[in-house]
Amino acid sequence: MDNKPSPSDQEEKEKRKQFLLSLAVIIILTFINVSFPFFNLAVILLWPIPIVNLAMHQGMQKATMLVASAALINGLLFNPLMGLLTVAGFGFVGFVMAGAILEKLSAFKVLLMTTLAAIASNFIILAGISLGYEEGIAGTVQSAIADNLIPILENGEMTAILEAQLAVISLIIPGVLIISGILTGVLNYYLVHWYFDIKGISVKAYNSISYWRFPAIILSLGLVLSILFRGNPVGLNLLVIIIFLLFLQGFGVGLYYVRKKTKSFFLNWVYILLVIMIPVIPPLLFLIGLIDLWFDMRKLKYGNN
Repeated sequence: MDNKPSPSDQEEKEKRKQFLLSLAVIIILTFINVSFPFFNLAVILLWPIPIVNLAMHQGMQKATMLVASAALINGLLFNPLMGLLTVAGFGFVGFVMAGAILEKLSAFKVLLMTTLAAIASNFIILAGISLGYEEGIAGTVQSAIADNLIPILENGEMTAILEAQLAVISLIIPGVLIISGILTGVLNYYLVHWYFDIKGISVKAYNSISYWRFPAIILSLGLVLSILFRGNPVGLNLLVIIIFLLFLQGFGVGLYYVRKKTKSFFLNWVYILLVIMIPVIPPLLFLIGLIDLWFDMRKLKYGNN
């Protein structure tokens, strides 16, 4: 009798193997995140890839099972916070991105959905963490910062300055969470598509950041209104977000000209590292973004979109 497995059995075996491999990757990334904090950012950006990849090959039901299994294991092996992060953090972002791709939404809509999911994820996680504290979300953030900084400060005047800064930070928490969500969502989106390119999976990606432009009228009006009402928490948070968006557009202008002058992948990363490491560059990029908003320094064909 021929005991050779049938094609359907072989296919099921491959699916189980892919599921277990995806689960193992998530657990390993979680271990790196917990054990080596230096790699936290890299892990956060890579986490959604196995979820989206599994969804593309086996559907959303299997992706849901993957997130649930990873959350249970992470919660038991590490701590309940990692379980929350698995479900409401990268699991949620990966799930939304995969769903948008499988629904065959446009590249821009997939990017938008991914970014909105990352923003929502930040608020959900912080709300979940703050449940264990009586001070609420703002008090939780202030306590976390103060607990780390106050012990190293001995001067009373410095402590007073710190308290004033903490008060400001508590006001812009929504803006910071939105900016963080935009950054992680955008980077998650492009890293997933980079992985697709390596694996030969045909999924169209949106324009590179070097070609991004935001609507001039909307952003200019928002900037003026937020400056006028910056004494109000809503106006202050709006101002923080618009400054970041203008910086992002200026960053895109710089990246555009770097890529125009050279095709070197290495020099692209040199540009990014310089932006991160040299404090004077981000304000300059904000100004460049503000100028590009109206004068289109790159002469992009699609104008103000």
